[in-house]
Amino acid sequence: MSHQVNWSGWLQRWDDQQAGYLPDREEQFRVMLEIVERLAGKPQRFVDLACGPGSISARAAARFPQAEIIGLDLDPFLLEIARQAVASDHISFAEANLRTPGWDAVLGEDQVDAVCSATALHWLDPADLDAVAQTLGRRIRPGGVFLNADTLRLGPDEVPRLDALAVELRDEIWADSHAHGIEDWQTWWDAAAAEPAFADLLAERETRFADRWKGRDITLTDTIQSFRKAGFTEVAVLGQVADKHLFAAIR
Repeated sequence: MSHQVNWSGWLQRWDDQQAGYLPDREEQFRVMLEIVERLAGKPQRFVDLACGPGSISARAAARFPQAEIIGLDLDPFLLEIARQAVASDHISFAEANLRTPGWDAVLGEDQVDAVCSATALHWLDPADLDAVAQTLGRRIRPGGVFLNADTLRLGPDEVPRLDALAVELRDEIWADSHAHGIEDWQTWWDAAAAEPAFADLLAERETRFADRWKGRDITLTDTIQSFRKAGFTEVAVLGQVADKHLFAAIR
């Protein structure tokens, strides 16, 4: 299968599509890795959490060529893109279901220096996030960092007008991207579904995500509280556009 498919092309197409939802995505990744280095030094062990096709892993490998990089995700199709287009001697990808206790067993015994994620953890509900933060609190070494660039609602109960405005602004950014010809999420997945070589992987993906239930959206307050409770010493937002936040936590 890998001979027929342009895996790097699919990764590039994914990056282009995702940039429609986070227009400064490349800069966000650059800043994220800069923050990792300034706070935790050059990492020896780096985790790309809910890695998808390995976008952060690829950039982390370029920035930190000596690091061991581990990408974790549950999506078998996106993981296959990552394995085909990004994996190397220093970069590996493994399955992990963040909703299942013990998902971090795939990391082995050693602690890690940095965990980064982007546009993925909003799929979790607040209880899941609490559990993930607790696990990361154990797995990230003291002085290590967690960074997440994602949609975090301001809070419809806490600040209803500001929350609604932030959602409006975010939707306008997305609409503007797509009006200017950037492929959207659904179109990308429709194109993947039309590729016969992907049929088995996409069928497996459907099975894994069939019972995906999501409670209310995670808010910024949820996130801050989860990581404080999990023992992180400093927790703050280092960048924000509408309700897209670059969230940082030092263990």
